[in-house]
Amino acid sequence: QQPTSMTLMQRTFAISAGLGTRRVLCAQLQARHLPTAAGTGETSASLPVVLASPKPTIHDPPRVMRPGETVDIATVIRNWWTFPPVGFNSILEMPVHKFEALGADDAPPVGTVVVPNGIFGLPIKKEVVYKTYHWHRKMLAGYQDDMQLMKWEWPGANRKVRSQKRSGKGRMGRRKAPGKFDGVHGHALRPRQWANRKCNKRIIWLALRTMLSVKYAQDSIKVVDSFNLQSHKTKHLVRYLRRLVGKKCRSAMLVHEGHLDINDNCRWASAQIPSICRENVEGVSVYNLLKYHQVIITEQALTKLIREIQTYPRKRKWGSRCATPDGKPAPVPEKVPGWNKAWVER
Repeated sequence: QQPTSMTLMQRTFAISAGLGTRRVLCAQLQARHLPTAAGTGETSASLPVVLASPKPTIHDPPRVMRPGETVDIATVIRNWWTFPPVGFNSILEMPVHKFEALGADDAPPVGTVVVPNGIFGLPIKKEVVYKTYHWHRKMLAGYQDDMQLMKWEWPGANRKVRSQKRSGKGRMGRRKAPGKFDGVHGHALRPRQWANRKCNKRIIWLALRTMLSVKYAQDSIKVVDSFNLQSHKTKHLVRYLRRLVGKKCRSAMLVHEGHLDINDNCRWASAQIPSICRENVEGVSVYNLLKYHQVIITEQALTKLIREIQTYPRKRKWGSRCATPDGKPAPVPEKVPGWNKAWVER
C-alpha cells in the first residue's frame, strides 16, 4: 500500500525537526487516523473525539467537591496564589466514617458534613506555610544553653608560636587559634533564645487554614464519629486505622474534642504506636499538619475547630474600629432646626 500524502508530510516534518524514531512512529500513527486528501479515494478510521473540559473560572456554578477532588490542575499551578484547588463556588462535602467497624473491611460512610470554603477551600500560599513552619521550629527550640569559649577566652598567653623573621617560613599566629588548641572553635556556641523570633498572628491564622485546604485537596483528612473503642488492644486500633488510611500511610494525627469523643481504651492503644499523635483541637498547628500525613478528626472536634478558626478574629479584635473614645459607632447627629429654610423659601 502506497503511503498517503499526509503520511509523507508527517514523516518529513518529524525527521526535519530532529525527532527520534519513536516520535516518527507516533507521527505516522496520528496520520493514519487523519482524514486523507481529497481525491485519493481512501478511507480512514476515525477515533472518538474527546472534548477538553472547560477551564475553571470564578463564575463556575456550584458543585459538590469531596476530599481529593480538584479542578484542572494546570490552571491551579499557573495561578497558585489566587486559585484554590477545589475551584470557586464549590460545596465542600466530607463523608463521616464509623471508626470502629467490627467485621467490615470496607464500611460505607454513615453520613456527610459540609465544611466552609474559607477554611478548607483556600489557595495554597507556600510562602505563608514556609514562614509559619520555621516560626514553629524556632519556638520548639526554645532556649539553647550550650556554652563554648572563644579563642581569646581560653587561659594562657597570646604570644605567637614562633618568630617569623629570618625563618623563611609562613606566619603562624596565636597559640590558641582554632585548629591548634584543643577545644577552640572559630564560631563557638553561645547561649541563645531561639523563641525571640516573632510571627504575625494573621499569618499563623492564614497558614493554618491553608494547611487544612492542602489536606482536603490531598484527601489526607478523614472525619469519624468518635474514638470510643471497646478494646484497649493496639492491634485492633491498627486495623481500624489501616481501613481508613490504607497500608501505605506512614503517620497519622488523631484529633479529638475532649473526653466525650475518646475513652481510655483509645489512649492506651495509641500510646504504643510511635507514628501516631493524639491531639486535641488546641494542638492542631501548621507544624503538626506538615509532620503527619493523615489527619483523622471526630465530628465534635471538627465543629470546635471550625468555630475556633471563625471566631479567632473577633477574639483578637481585628474587626472595624471606630474613631471614638469608647470604640463604639458614633450616634447619628440630630437635624439642626432651619437647615433647609432657604431651600424651602425658594
